[in-house]
Amino acid sequence: MNSKAYHTAQRQSITGILLIFISSLYKLVKIFWAMGAYLLLSGPSKTTLIYTGIGLVVLMGSTLIYSYVYYLKFIFYIDYEREEFVLEKGIFSTENSAIPFDKIQQVYFKRSILQRVINVYSLVIDTAGSNQQEVEIQAISENDANRLSEILLKAKSEKVESNQIDEKRVEAEDREIWTHKVGILSLLKIGISTNYLRGLSLVLAFVMGIYNRANTYFKDRLDDVEVYVDQFSGVLQSIGYSALLFVLLLILSIGITIIEVFIKYYGLKVRQTREKLEVEMGLKTNTKVSLQPRRLQLMRITTNPVQQRLNLYEAQISLSSSENELQKNKIKIPGLGKQIVEKIKSFLYSESSHTNFKTVFKPDNLLLFRKILLSMLPVLVFLYAWYFTNFVDFKLWAVLTLVGVYILIAITLQILAFRARKLIFTEDFLQKKKGFWNKTEETLQLFKIQSISVQQPIWYRRRNLVNVVFHTAGGDLKFYAVSKDILQYINYVLYKAEVSKRNWM
Repeated sequence: MNSKAYHTAQRQSITGILLIFISSLYKLVKIFWAMGAYLLLSGPSKTTLIYTGIGLVVLMGSTLIYSYVYYLKFIFYIDYEREEFVLEKGIFSTENSAIPFDKIQQVYFKRSILQRVINVYSLVIDTAGSNQQEVEIQAISENDANRLSEILLKAKSEKVESNQIDEKRVEAEDREIWTHKVGILSLLKIGISTNYLRGLSLVLAFVMGIYNRANTYFKDRLDDVEVYVDQFSGVLQSIGYSALLFVLLLILSIGITIIEVFIKYYGLKVRQTREKLEVEMGLKTNTKVSLQPRRLQLMRITTNPVQQRLNLYEAQISLSSSENELQKNKIKIPGLGKQIVEKIKSFLYSESSHTNFKTVFKPDNLLLFRKILLSMLPVLVFLYAWYFTNFVDFKLWAVLTLVGVYILIAITLQILAFRARKLIFTEDFLQKKKGFWNKTEETLQLFKIQSISVQQPIWYRRRNLVNVVFHTAGGDLKFYAVSKDILQYINYVLYKAEVSKRNWM
């Protein structure tokens, strides 16, 4: 193989002409659809239809010529001497983009349904300090996409030693070590086990609906037993209808969630080689991303008791990015077993040491008190709506029952969630754990911390408490109402970040 692959001008796959043609026609349809609809509804004459047909043929011919010329003018290559990836495009005005290797942050693939039909990929190159993708090659073969991605990522990490990339070495490093595929059954489990908030809202609506119906039947407080029995039968029938409606809505809600999961994560595959971790997923838009340990900033593992029993964990990997594109560089990978999570951690954190040094911090009870107070706001809103408006038509005993049950549940959940909050320091890592039901574990390497913010509100001073925020290029890790004893560990973290010679992005 050529040691300087792609050093000469390259074009997209020849099938890219079809992709450009269809995309251009789609844009024209979006612009002129209203005019076409008006023409059809106005009952045009035969002559008008003929001229319209001729115009459409000319327009399609012109679009085809435009697509071919655009294809010819769209070229890309690698300038090894300047260490840049260069792309030139444009018909009437030429646009030239040159991306230095050290500015490349991420190279990934994506495929629309049309691209899958014609068997081409979009290759996207993201750069540092930009909230938009810099370069996208919309029609490239799978082989070229993989080779070009490997070369650019290798050039990014090694700065192109001697202005050459050894493709044989690149191919050797691309050999598969393990692969994990998330099947249809796992996606179904994910869709069913992540729907509790919607289900809870439906339960509340169901209870309120039953009470309103019961209150309607008994509002006259009839004393006659026979009439009372008839009314009670009517209530039971009403409750049956409400229960049926609740079940149907719950099934619909779960079904919508399952569909969303399938659209986002269908075909999810995680593949590890010696140098990178590849993640591919998506039904409507298939996306393939290559992850390297140096780009990892923050890793979040999430599960709940139901998913834990099903051996389902979700990993969210935050990559280095500019401040404006943090959401774009957060990659969610659901449906992972515990062993796969450990393999991913082992690969992404392979350079870090593991020691017995471990210090755990927990928040002060003041945070629990504040959380409980905030959870009481819905009670105040409910009581205001009941007492001052007619929006909620409940009797006093029902109001007291609902408020009492809510307060008991809210306080219990807040206490359990408070006990789960932990901030753990080790020699190389910082880890935050939280969540009673949705359990979350966030991990970051100390040398990748960019800065640390320490704040002390006035009401914290008597208790010697502070709020701490650890800033990284992939997002922040926050911990509130912690003892000032943490400051000495913050100094240790800053020291570790300062003396480290490893690349953090």
